[in-house]
Amino acid sequence: MLKLVNQIEAHKGRGWSVTWNSSGTKLASCGEDKSVKVWSNSTTTKNLTTESLISKPWKLASTFGTNHSRSIRDVAWSPCDKYVVVASFDAIVTLWEERPNGKFDCLSTVEGHEHEVKSVSWAPSGQYFSSCSRDKNVMIWTVVPDDDGDVECSGVMTAHTQDVKRVVWHPHEDLLASASYDDSIKMYKIDPDSEDWLVVATLEGHESTVWGIDFDSTGNRLASCSDDKTIKIWEKQDGKQDVWKCASTIGGCHDRPIYDISWNKSNGLIATGCGDDYIRIFKESQCSNETEKNLFELCCTSKGHEGDVNRIKWNPKVPDLLASIGDDGIVKLWQWIED
Repeated sequence: MLKLVNQIEAHKGRGWSVTWNSSGTKLASCGEDKSVKVWSNSTTTKNLTTESLISKPWKLASTFGTNHSRSIRDVAWSPCDKYVVVASFDAIVTLWEERPNGKFDCLSTVEGHEHEVKSVSWAPSGQYFSSCSRDKNVMIWTVVPDDDGDVECSGVMTAHTQDVKRVVWHPHEDLLASASYDDSIKMYKIDPDSEDWLVVATLEGHESTVWGIDFDSTGNRLASCSDDKTIKIWEKQDGKQDVWKCASTIGGCHDRPIYDISWNKSNGLIATGCGDDYIRIFKESQCSNETEKNLFELCCTSKGHEGDVNRIKWNPKVPDLLASIGDDGIVKLWQWIED
């Protein structure tokens, strides 16, 4: 079951995104009120437990992003937790650095998209971050290794034919996946010879917009969720580089479009956030043979928000803690308790 353990009145209007830092001690949220807010309850990496994260109140540690002129759609921490990248409907991406006093300074204003920026994500190496937009483009940015926060464009990918909704990096390598209004998922890698970013895979099977994607802990499977009310599990084929196939489709569990999906890297649970205001948890069945290994069963349905559940995210270090945000502007923390 999911137990609500905390909630934060975070944003006026819609809350669009919430994410943990890589150490699992802080949350960043963003929303329609053109702000990014960082939340903390003073838990450190040394005393990080479920109890430490749910027993103390969460307080506002910093507010930034107010230089954006429209809603802030997404926010992402760097792997080192030093930087935050922000995506806005004003077509601008900004890069921020956390100072010793806990405040954030804008290092770079990154322009290149022609329309609303929908999603941002950091590569596990920390060398790249990516962004995607209503302009149908995925852009890959290189952070120049200096103290000035310089950012250079290293790739503009024009493979999608419609609005691109989400970008997510592989957990262990610089492989990027994107999800689009054109019903497809694309994957990209850099060519070591030309140093150009190339499309290496196209995943097709959804019948409507793909809103969310997330890799499992190995990076060999990818979960996607869609406007068609289904989840698909994609699997990389053994011995075949960059060849993926749909291994399973989960349907009949959601009443409206599924806006986000988060694959727990520790216990394998999959969480979804839906337009029917509910959060659902799926558990992989105990398979007895190879053909059953991608079967997931619905094991929990909980009313999440008063409005669409726009983003959900498992804590990267405490596997039984889930964060969510919705149209009500509230950040909620949930504890997964095994029945």
